[in-house]
Amino acid sequence: MNKRVSQFWFPAFLTLLLAMVFLMAIEELGPEPWISAAAGHPRMTPVAVVYFAWVITLPLIGDLGAYLATRAGAAPRAVFWSIIFPVLPYFGFFAIGLPIAVIRDDHVAHSIMLPALFLGLGAWVVLPAVALLAGGMPVHHLLSRRGPRRVVAA
Repeated sequence: MNKRVSQFWFPAFLTLLLAMVFLMAIEELGPEPWISAAAGHPRMTPVAVVYFAWVITLPLIGDLGAYLATRAGAAPRAVFWSIIFPVLPYFGFFAIGLPIAVIRDDHVAHSIMLPALFLGLGAWVVLPAVALLAGGMPVHHLLSRRGPRRVVAA
C-alpha cells in the first residue's frame, strides 16, 4: 500500500464507512431522531432531522480515523481531512444541490427554504464535523507528541 493510501484514503474511507453504518443502524434500531418543524407552516414540514445517538458515536469514529492516519505518518492536513471525510458528501449536497433545487423548483415553499438550508447545514455538516474533530484532534495531538517509534531489530 503506498503512502497516500495508508495515510489518507484508508482512514478517510473507513471513517466514512463506519459513520454511514452507524447512521443506518441507529435509523433502524436506535432512538427516534429530533425533528424540527417549520413554525406556522400548515403541514408542519420537517426542516431538520438530527440523530443525536449518531452524533454521540462520531467522536469514536474520528478517534479511529486520526489514529490510523497519524500512525501511518500523515501530515496534520491529511489527518484533518481524513477525520471530517464523512461530512463532505453532505456539504456537497448543501453547497450545490439544495440551492439548485430552490432555484429550479417552483413548488417548494420558499418561505421556509432558506432557514431550512441553514438549519440542515448545521445539523448535517457542522454538528457532525465538530463531533468528529472533538474525537479525532486530541488523538492526533497525543500521538504526534509521542514522536516516531523506534523499531528494534531482533
